[in-house]
Order: sequence, then structure tokens, then C-alpha cells
Amino acid sequence: MKTQNQAMPALPEVQGVEHEYVELADGHMHVATMGTGAPVLLLAGFGQTWWEWREVMPALAAAGYRAIAPDLRGEGWSQLPYRNIDRTSRYRDLLELLERLGLGAVRVVSHDMGSISAFQLALEHPGMIQSQVMIAVPPLQMRFQLGMVPGMRHLWHQEALSTPGLGPWLMRSGRMARHFFSPVFMVKPLDPDVFEQYASVMRCEANAGAAELLCRRMVLPELGRIISGKYRADRLAMPTLFVFGADDAGFPPAITQRIFSGTTGYGTDVRLATIDQAGHFVVDEQPAAVSAAIIGFFAALGE
Repeated sequence: MKTQNQAMPALPEVQGVEHEYVELADGHMHVATMGTGAPVLLLAGFGQTWWEWREVMPALAAAGYRAIAPDLRGEGWSQLPYRNIDRTSRYRDLLELLERLGLGAVRVVSHDMGSISAFQLALEHPGMIQSQVMIAVPPLQMRFQLGMVPGMRHLWHQEALSTPGLGPWLMRSGRMARHFFSPVFMVKPLDPDVFEQYASVMRCEANAGAAELLCRRMVLPELGRIISGKYRADRLAMPTLFVFGADDAGFPPAITQRIFSGTTGYGTDVRLATIDQAGHFVVDEQPAAVSAAIIGFFAALGE
């Protein structure tokens, strides 16, 4: 099972986006920013890096916000040792980043694995988040339902990626990129150039090695905590919008409607939005609709 080790590709260009490396305690975090005004922290899904938000950032900037998209530990162009990854390391990085940038309470938008860190920040430091949008993830307090079982069969990659040796090989070989951005998870196929940008980052040696630890030390432990009900007594203190693609195989509308039939067990102000013609990768499939949902939610809150 040999594959060629690859270095990180060059940063993709997005007009108007600026890049900087913010010094943290044990390395440098790459941060992409655009716009001025109230800060919005954007936390990408697994393997997608800041570039996932390439079409959302201009929309936020045009609406008067400052979009801030970091590459979290173990992904993208950040220079942070991934061997140090544990269940809460990314959330602690975010605390340090917000302090270094001199930001108070921020709005947070997160997708997929980025939402794990957003949840941890929301529960441990609720005063740091003014409001938030969570994309393609359920509340941590939810109870698993029988109707979720069919969608779970597609998540075999979590255990596979957590396996020493196998996980990094699956990433370097390109098999994981082909699995993620397949009809299993998407309604609309990615443009070949977009797919290759994501795949080239996933194939690089450092990100491939980090994927194993992210799954074994963060994703699977959090899944265990959710299943065991560790978060059932917790409530989100800030207004929170959950966004799902209408064709998400794991959380189809019949399931999300049931999950959100009563929201008081999740927080004081919890809302649901569904976006048509999108699966799990709704930000890539329907960026204009996602941007409109985010900006509309903030506007409805008077933000």
C-alpha cells in the first residue's frame, strides 16, 4: 500500500481575500480574511480548509461583515503540530486565535468537523459566541433514531481513517476524496478543478497523517459522548441556526423535522433551515443559498 508523499499545494487565490499567519503557542495558524465590520468566524469541514468558504466570504463582506476563516490544526496551510491533536485541541486553538486577534464575542459559522470545535466553544465559553450557524450537523443533545441507520452506513470512513497506517494511506491515495465528493454525499458533482483542489490538499503528507488522529482522538470520542448522552443536560445559550441540505443522506428532511420538532432541549433559540438541491456538502453545492441563510439569520437577530 505505497503512495507518493506530497507537499501542500500553493494557496488558491480568491479575489479580495487576504492571508496571514497568526502566532499561537506552538506554531502558526493560517487565517484567510475578507471584509470589515462585525467578525464572523468560519470553521470548515473535514479536509476542506478555509477554501470551503470561497463564495461565502465575498457575500459576508458585501453584507458588512469581516469573514475570518482559519485552517484548523491538522488541515490546510496552518503550521501547527498535528501530533498534539486531542479531543479539544482545536477548540483551545480557537480561544487563543480570538485572543491574538483581539476579538470579543463573534458570530460563528461551522460545517461538519468544524462544528465539533464550535460546539465545544459554545458550551465551554458561551460568552465568546454571539450567534452561530451550524451546517450539516445535528445538536449534540439529540437522541439517535432508527431512521438514521441507513445514512450511517456511509460513515465507514470514520473508523477506516482512524486506523493507523490505513487512514493516512486512504487519504494519500485519493480514495477518501473520491468517497467524500461522490453521489453518496452530494447532489451536484463538483467542478473538476474544485475537486482537484480539495483532493490535492487531502493527499498531502501532513494532512493525511493528521486525518488519522482527528478521527481517532476527536471524532470518534465525540460520537461516543453523544451516543452516551453526555450533552443531554447542556443548552446552547446563543441563537443557533442549523442548516441541512434537503438531500443529505444522513439527515433527510423526515429525520431533521423529527429532531427539531421540539428545540427547548437544545437551547434558548434554536432554528432549522433546509436548502434544496444539496446534500452534505451544501456550502459547495448551493453557496448562494447558504450565504443568504447566514446573512438572513444574522439580520433577523438585528446583527
